[in-house]
Amino acid sequence: MLAKAGDVYCVYNFHLKKYIACQITKIEEGEKKPQAVLLSLDWSGDQLLKEEELASLKLLYIDFMYWDRGLHLSNVDIHVPSNYIFIGNTTPLTTESTNTYAMFWGNGYDIYRQLKWQEIPKEKRDLFKKADKSKEKVSFVGNEYRISKHNINDEWTPFEDALELKVFPCLSKLELTKWHKNIYEYLQSTPFITELVLENHGQTKLDFSKTSIHRLSIDLTGVEELKLNDDLEELFLLGDMSDNCQILVKDHGASLRLHLDNSLPKVLGLKDLGAIHCSNILEIDFAQILNNYPNLRELRLWGKPGNILNFHKLSELKELVNFSTVDLFGFTAEDIPKPEDLPQLSMFWMSSLPEDAAKVAKKYYKKQQDKGLNLWITKPRKAEWLAQNLDNPFRSWDGQENISTANAKKAASLYRKTRASLIKLLENPNEDTVKHIEVLIREYTQGFNKMDKRNCFIETIEREDIYSALVEILDLLPEDLGMDKEKFIEIFDELKDF
Repeated sequence: MLAKAGDVYCVYNFHLKKYIACQITKIEEGEKKPQAVLLSLDWSGDQLLKEEELASLKLLYIDFMYWDRGLHLSNVDIHVPSNYIFIGNTTPLTTESTNTYAMFWGNGYDIYRQLKWQEIPKEKRDLFKKADKSKEKVSFVGNEYRISKHNINDEWTPFEDALELKVFPCLSKLELTKWHKNIYEYLQSTPFITELVLENHGQTKLDFSKTSIHRLSIDLTGVEELKLNDDLEELFLLGDMSDNCQILVKDHGASLRLHLDNSLPKVLGLKDLGAIHCSNILEIDFAQILNNYPNLRELRLWGKPGNILNFHKLSELKELVNFSTVDLFGFTAEDIPKPEDLPQLSMFWMSSLPEDAAKVAKKYYKKQQDKGLNLWITKPRKAEWLAQNLDNPFRSWDGQENISTANAKKAASLYRKTRASLIKLLENPNEDTVKHIEVLIREYTQGFNKMDKRNCFIETIEREDIYSALVEILDLLPEDLGMDKEKFIEIFDELKDF
């Protein structure tokens, strides 16, 4: 279905446990294709909006946290997602345009955040906004800081008593490397700390049930019980989790997104978990996912690259709405589920996957795009490619629109040459080894300078790839040689032109 100006739609938001509404206010010609302007509306309900209610709809103004008050508009694809429900058509509530672009229509998350913001007492909200715009300074642990401070990291800004943080009315993120006195009292006293990172805390039981955290990164080493607040959206597991660690959360995690690295443990208390994001995968078993988390609505996976076992079990995740993989293999065309197997599917993205599976996925789901499926199947890989690129940190460059095939190959070759040369130098280290390594760093950096000078393709992501690959090479340096890795990085930073 294609969106038209004036169309009003509803979509279910799992955080609110309600439907929210939006309107397409206009269709505008984009650089490559038409875009629909999506407007959030000031409405939510347990039941779908009725057509006779369209005339009473109102604009929603967003001003939660650091947002300046304004309409919530974004340019989106004109194809209506399959999880959006058409209600009717009425005169657009605004004619404004926007420079904001969104890859997805979403599920009304910003509407949810705005409605939660409006539940906070007005005097607290006003104090937050005033502090955010202020240039005033306040005293904190013997030093002066701007009252508008948003983030605190206790490594850079040491403190002992968490109640001292009250001098910062618009603080929203804490990064803590140890347990602090009165941390519970502080977190429970403010609705504005929405992100918390807590490591090396030494606690066996943790209780955040009375806080307002939305995003929690928690070290579970030694933890037996973790209580979460109802509004928590994202949980990042750090440290070594024991098999008997119990997580207590509303609806057994139905509204929660679990972030994992490398592996997928069974987490007690999350039998109805709503979403999983897992990165750096070497191997993952869909039979295990189905057994442990049968009600997933979102599954997004990134390989190192890695393999998927029992891919065919994906068809049994009947509630799945969003599915994506990157750099994952170990399955064939026969394992790809058919559209009727996944009736709720709204997004189906697979990048860097077996060639035969990519062809079948496109064949099965191409027609579903007309029904609102967001389909993206790209970078089909032959078995030979995988064999050649397991050790290639630039494998994602192969098939990327802004990077030529020649530059993708040159990057891989430059990495392998630099790595091999370093290993050879380390076989017989001597007083000239540091100088030789410096030469390698210069050749590595200048190689990318030369590539970028011709095509100007290195931007933020590519720059990070080049840096990460260099760090990976330098990690081969034995500690007992006492070489200064930071000095080598400085050479790279000074020479790079990208």
